[in-house]
Amino acid sequence: MQETPCTRKYFYTGGHYADDGTGNHIFKDQMYVEQLTPLHTGPRKPYPIVFIHGQAQTGTNWLNKPDGNPGWASYFLLMGYECFIVDQTHRARSAWCPTNSAMTTHCGMATYSAEVIQQRFTAPQRYDLWPQASLHTQWPGEGVMGDKVFDAYYSSNVQFLKDETYTQLAVQDAGAALLDRIGRPVILIAHSQGAMMPWLIADVRPQLVRCIVALEPKGPPFQEAVFSNLSARAYGLTDAPLTYDPPVSDPMIDLVKVIIPSPSPEASACILQAEDPPPRQLIRLRQIPVLVLTAEASYHAVYDWCTVEYLRQAGVKTDHLELGKVGIHGNGHLMFLEKNSDQVAGEVRRWMEANFKYPCKMDGEGV
Repeated sequence: MQETPCTRKYFYTGGHYADDGTGNHIFKDQMYVEQLTPLHTGPRKPYPIVFIHGQAQTGTNWLNKPDGNPGWASYFLLMGYECFIVDQTHRARSAWCPTNSAMTTHCGMATYSAEVIQQRFTAPQRYDLWPQASLHTQWPGEGVMGDKVFDAYYSSNVQFLKDETYTQLAVQDAGAALLDRIGRPVILIAHSQGAMMPWLIADVRPQLVRCIVALEPKGPPFQEAVFSNLSARAYGLTDAPLTYDPPVSDPMIDLVKVIIPSPSPEASACILQAEDPPPRQLIRLRQIPVLVLTAEASYHAVYDWCTVEYLRQAGVKTDHLELGKVGIHGNGHLMFLEKNSDQVAGEVRRWMEANFKYPCKMDGEGV
């Protein structure tokens, strides 16, 4: 298969000058952006896509896949979409956090071992760490060290900042600057840890976000699941502040919580806002259609239902696309890199275009 022809340019958004501790200055917190514009003469879709990758990843997620086949950028370019692909701040081509003595507060780094990648993403059926793991069939290859596709994927993993709040605030600022530069409403497609960023970017630029596609967004609200039960995401969906009505000054006090029992043996319990007082509303997100996508065999199948319920409770129009329920089987957390990724992309495109108020052509009908 060939990549879709396009023109390419790059630029940086966000960031600022800061003292480096010696009286000189550096530029920090900027974000790399790659702009791909389709060359074909077919109709251009009215809204560009901004792609945001997940933890330990880079914008290469959306280019060709580790098995060498074209990725989602090619798919959506072929369908007439202009694409903007970012490297999150302090990741890959976005400058790393400076480590000078005066600049180290937020700069602790981490990465994932190959074993963690195997267990959670590429070969979960071998480990059976959650009820749906045995259903995983779509990763190309064995999904373990020594397999050429796994090695190609794992070699693309990079370090990331351990400070979640700092990362989220930096990407929010750079993401808002990107939307300002584009100057027209966009579609935000984001994955995993990166899928927390659309909540934050849309919170400060709601008029420039047409819709959000959250591919297994990091969650569930307020607490980790499956691999630990540690507290997390004090603002429900994020660690960094979101705009609620009534306003939230201290999320630990103002967001009154209740535990909802698991709806099935294969799902986790859930923490939502209590009904008394009435749940606070995410007032800047409620006019933006949201799709949360969950793969059949992913650990997110255990708890994405809770993220969906939290969004709806907070007034956000949210649809939940569970791939197994629409006949797309065997996918894990990296569904956009797996063998049937174009089939998954087709479902995403149909949802997006249904929200554009114009007809959506089925795959194979051209653009």
